[in-house]
Amino acid sequence: MLFTRWRDDQDVLTISVVNLTEVLIAPAADVSKLAVAREAIAALGIGVHRPSEAIGVEAARLRQRHPVSLPDAYCLATAKHTTSAVSSFDQKIVRAAKREGIRVA
Repeated sequence: MLFTRWRDDQDVLTISVVNLTEVLIAPAADVSKLAVAREAIAALGIGVHRPSEAIGVEAARLRQRHPVSLPDAYCLATAKHTTSAVSSFDQKIVRAAKREGIRVA
C-alpha cells in the first residue's frame, strides 16, 4: 500500500548505500537470493544515494544526539541533506526525524 501511494504520487524513492548494505545482509548469504533482492529493489524504482563527507559528519552528529544505530543515522542524515522525507516503522527513527525537523512520510 505504501509503495502504491508513492508510485501514484510519483515520489522519488531513494535509499542510502549504507542502508542498502544493511538490507542486503541476509540475502547476501546466498548468491541467488542476493540477485533476487537487488532485482526487487531495482523493480521498485528505488535509487541508491551515495553519501558525501557532509552526510557522514551529519550522521555522526545525529548518532550522538539520538538513540539510533549508525545506519539509521545515515538514513536521517541523507533525508536531511536531500530535503527528503523519512519512512520508517521504527519509532526511534520517527522521533529523531521529528526532533531534527525532517519530514516523516
